[in-house]
Amino acid sequence: MIQMNENREAEKKQMKAVGLLSGGLDSTLAVKIVKDLGVEVYGVYFAMPWGCCDKAKAQEAADRIGIKFIVLQLDERYLEIVKTPKHGYGSAMNPCVDCRIHMFTRAGQYMKHIGADFVFTGEVLGQRPMSQMRHSMKKIEIETGLRGRLLRPLCAQYLDPTIPEVEGLIERKKLLNMTGRSRRPQIQLAKDLNITEYNQPAGGCLLTDRKFANRMKDTLEHGYRNFRETIALQWGRHFRLNDSFKTILGRNADENESLLQYAHPDDTIMTLAEHEGPTLLLKGLNPPRDILEKAAGLIQQFSKFKDEQPQKIKYWSVKNDNNIQFIDAQILDRNFIDTIYI
Repeated sequence: MIQMNENREAEKKQMKAVGLLSGGLDSTLAVKIVKDLGVEVYGVYFAMPWGCCDKAKAQEAADRIGIKFIVLQLDERYLEIVKTPKHGYGSAMNPCVDCRIHMFTRAGQYMKHIGADFVFTGEVLGQRPMSQMRHSMKKIEIETGLRGRLLRPLCAQYLDPTIPEVEGLIERKKLLNMTGRSRRPQIQLAKDLNITEYNQPAGGCLLTDRKFANRMKDTLEHGYRNFRETIALQWGRHFRLNDSFKTILGRNADENESLLQYAHPDDTIMTLAEHEGPTLLLKGLNPPRDILEKAAGLIQQFSKFKDEQPQKIKYWSVKNDNNIQFIDAQILDRNFIDTIYI
């Protein structure tokens, strides 16, 4: 009997698992719980520039708990899911069920790649109305191909046992029974486990924000050139001039700098010729003069010169920043500005 118990303990220590780690409270707790069960944990962070997670916090959590950590980048495949989600949207343009299916499927692929035994997450039954209800969680498990291999340690006792539990490799009694939207049980557990550093619950994915969702919808409808272009959707004021051209106008120095950093080679940069003010990113190839004049008018409208005579605006192509040109701003009617605002 002693020998059999020792063998069982050895099996546990040899187990590998892939855990989705956002740096938030729930995923950090889940990683700690599974790690303390003697499982070798590989933390996976999905990089989404306008999502709800913090890569630095996730890395810090992985380092403190003592697990391996990798970053997987969401890309154009994810944008296609946002554009046409099989399971629909939440409150705005958030495809929560499809999002989890995509990420968990990729985590499952990584699980197979490293020879791990299961995937786990920090989900709590009933915490999210779209993706963390019982029927949604079951649907996600099936469609990711992880049936029996997707463990939710924070609420496992409310769900069907997974294969590692059935085989006795994970002790079900050491898993938890959290449910609902309150975070008090997690906060208390964090204190008990001496976990003090984690992302506080916040607004979540920007796709749940209606203003951001409108910008994303506009981008997907009019076309985008790569995933990187969507990063700028989180900054500035956005205006759709026509089907081929839109502008993003920085609201402060940090946004101005960010717009320059993430500009596409085909974009045009515009600023006031001789004064400090907003930077405008004109998206679209080879803008005609009337588009340049309207874009220049937006710069003047959102500067301290909005009530003065047309200002001179300088502009240049991102891929040819040595060819600086100038154009006079077109004075724009406020009603027109309101109609093109995204």
